[in-house]
Amino acid sequence: MADSSWRMGGLMLLTDNPIPDADGDRFGFRAHADVLCEAIAATEDLPLTVGVFGPWGMGKSSFMKVCQDLLAKRGLPTVWFNPWKYDQKDEIWHALIQSVLTEIAQKLEERRLAGDLALRERMAGALDTVRRLSQAAAWLLARRAAGPLTAGILTADDVNAAQDALTEPGTETYLHVNRFEQDFAEVVGTYTDGGRLVLFVDDLDRCTPDAAITVLDSLKLFLGEASCVFVLAMDYQVVAEAAARRFNAEHPDEARGRQYLEKLIHFPYHLPGVSFEAIVRHLQGKITDSQLSGSRELWELIEVAFEANPRRVRRFVNGLNLTAVTLRLNPDDPPSRRLLLHAGTLLALRMKHPGFFAALRADPGVWRRYDDAEFYKSDLSGQDAALSQENPGVRRLLAAVAHRREGFDFPDPPTPTEIRLLTQVLTVTGGPPNGGAAPAPAFTPAGATGEGQGQ
Repeated sequence: MADSSWRMGGLMLLTDNPIPDADGDRFGFRAHADVLCEAIAATEDLPLTVGVFGPWGMGKSSFMKVCQDLLAKRGLPTVWFNPWKYDQKDEIWHALIQSVLTEIAQKLEERRLAGDLALRERMAGALDTVRRLSQAAAWLLARRAAGPLTAGILTADDVNAAQDALTEPGTETYLHVNRFEQDFAEVVGTYTDGGRLVLFVDDLDRCTPDAAITVLDSLKLFLGEASCVFVLAMDYQVVAEAAARRFNAEHPDEARGRQYLEKLIHFPYHLPGVSFEAIVRHLQGKITDSQLSGSRELWELIEVAFEANPRRVRRFVNGLNLTAVTLRLNPDDPPSRRLLLHAGTLLALRMKHPGFFAALRADPGVWRRYDDAEFYKSDLSGQDAALSQENPGVRRLLAAVAHRREGFDFPDPPTPTEIRLLTQVLTVTGGPPNGGAAPAPAFTPAGATGEGQGQ
């Protein structure tokens, strides 16, 4: 993920943008990307489909950007496609095909203009085929002729309404649609001089289930004979579940969903994990409050709450920075290290365990009862036990920040006044728990309404 950020005074907000190239790698992806790119360049039996698998927020887009840069340095042409930008299934497969054809056409035209007579004639012929392929894809979009991609849900009225926008093509187009795969393969061969084209498809797991499967079907149905390598970034479980629902929406067959992906993905590549130490090196300087930037306790909290997920840690850092600046709105009563660490813990609870965060607002004493239960190794009872069962992981998080934990200097649990103040601030700076409507802010530059800061 890139280092792009927005600053206002001492405030820095980090973005989730992927890194643009291999030089921006901060998490050790390059060595792994080199190995994968070597395999992509050397594979002889094409087409090849590579699945880059990894959970949300672990850097799949950045890893693929590193791969794209390394392949470009090897002289291999690449195309990047983001299907989540398109809402409808028919839009997606059409946009995928047209994205590839547009990239090919631009490069062929550049070579035509720069070449000798023989090369210009060869490129002109390939460009003519590209134009016919583009027209055929547009005609398919209008006619909705790709039945397998639309799951047979279109009516005659849908088809007739779409046809009104285009002139009915002649026999040549019908024949050309039947030869789409062969012609596309020939164009790719000309474009790559007998080499290979690498198509990166990002964010499949951000699409709707139907849209994700449409992309996969498009690769299989339209581009299946070309000398191409398809590199698909996805959360395996999310897309496998989408495939299972595709076959039976009411009773998804998970095994069948996995089989669908196994048949389509020739080489599964599981994204190498990012070390937490690399995240600390990358983001430690992004924490703007000097009382927290070098705090062992803060980074222990972050590791326990978010492990080594770069995106989640970045979002936490954003919320913490904004919270710290908000708490400093009253220059006569700046927040202490104690209050800032409690703010960090409450922010982590809001992000990871919103149900517990809401319960804590209603009953601030629950934190201290959990802290005592951890110290005395006793069981929780009543509502506290039920709350722990409803929020698995919350006891581990609060145990990690316990003030009597050896080797760390965490403060004792916050007072009810501190909890009320901080939860009010976090409602503004981090959003309400569970996505509900935020209450009217009760925080002013002088502190919470009717309360001091209680540091």
